[in-house]
Amino acid sequence: MDINGLPSYVNTFVVRGLHPPPEVILKWPRPNYVDPEERGWAAPAVLLVMMVITFLVYVARMWARLVVSKNAGLDDILISLSILPLFGLTIAAILAILIYGFQWHVWDQTSETLVTSRQIAMAIELNYLVSTTLIKVSILCFYRRITERLKNSFMYWVWGCIVFCVVYGIVFGFLITFTCSPVVGFFHVFDLRWMLKNKLTCRDEGAIIVACAAISSVQDLVICMLPAFLIWNLQISKRQKIALCGIFGLGLITCVCGILRTYYATYLYYFTWDITWIAYYGWVWTTLEAQLAVICCSAPALKVFFARYFQKYSTTRFGYSASASRSRSRKTPLPSSSRSHTGLHSNLSQNRSEITGGGGGPLGSDFPLHSIKVSQGLDVCVEERDDISQKSFASTKGLTALPMPTQASWHGRGDWIEGCRTVCSALKPGSRDSSQSRSLVKDVEAGRPI
Repeated sequence: MDINGLPSYVNTFVVRGLHPPPEVILKWPRPNYVDPEERGWAAPAVLLVMMVITFLVYVARMWARLVVSKNAGLDDILISLSILPLFGLTIAAILAILIYGFQWHVWDQTSETLVTSRQIAMAIELNYLVSTTLIKVSILCFYRRITERLKNSFMYWVWGCIVFCVVYGIVFGFLITFTCSPVVGFFHVFDLRWMLKNKLTCRDEGAIIVACAAISSVQDLVICMLPAFLIWNLQISKRQKIALCGIFGLGLITCVCGILRTYYATYLYYFTWDITWIAYYGWVWTTLEAQLAVICCSAPALKVFFARYFQKYSTTRFGYSASASRSRSRKTPLPSSSRSHTGLHSNLSQNRSEITGGGGGPLGSDFPLHSIKVSQGLDVCVEERDDISQKSFASTKGLTALPMPTQASWHGRGDWIEGCRTVCSALKPGSRDSSQSRSLVKDVEAGRPI
């Protein structure tokens, strides 16, 4: 006999692992009701932590859709409906492998756990079926939202998959619920006293569960691969295509869990008699599949959430936000011939709060804004200047302010034209003053003292 209770002469396909023959039962070890071998807390702890993570991801998704982007739709309603059966699935799986019999070998089961293990098994299967069906339809509704203006074969595939998932959920929901007649007989398959008093008829439970797991895995694969055919035909760069496929392809993780669930379901019903010990692995992968499905389908909304809050509150050493930094780094064109130097000075002063992060931060306190000069497409330089003589002492040494029409030195618009030529030639990218100003800006951005 092998470690699973199989007789040595059985090395091929075994039918109905739920009902071992007498010769197999006689070769099982003696029941240990005092200190039987158990699984421990490792799997329940993992499932509990994953459920917490899944719920936090769901909350972040709904916050992004309801508050940030304000574009919640049918897919968000469906994912919300799936959270309740997902909690039921997680709780049922944890109780099953801690209390209700799936923590022991089949020969260590008590008369009570022979019934409770069947009850919790049906609860797990039905909660899994409801939650994953809602999650899959939610993903497909999201596909429909982002491509609703497209009238091509992709939309027909989306609608076909929605119908397939709904029919799958309804059909297997009835098959699992009414596996036995009467329904309550499903819980008493191993209860000999109940079986002697009642007549019980059951369908092939193994075929139903294995088919349910296999079809679910195929659905996961189709749903994950479906966007790739649409994205690859978009007029975007190859790098963007790969990035989008990566976001939607996260669901392949659930495909792996589904394949493992199918494997253990097949092994449980057809290749072992120790069903409770092997079902432990199946329940773990069943729960992880549903939890990871919620996390993966929330990835697009999470991108919006993190871009809004983590970028908003990430500040540089100067204390201003990244958005303000981008605003500060934008190049400001030189004023036109109809704008005076005083007007430019006024505009820079008005934008002081934007440059300093809105609160007169370290940048605003260390560098007076009246000494910032902006050249078109060139540099931003900080200089020391004598406002009385209008002469520069730093990177624009030798340059003076352009004369205003109200000054005695004004001789016409030609003064401005010649003045602009002088400033632009002095600040050419290859000039010495330009190099000094670039170095100065780098020091400012790096937070080094000047």
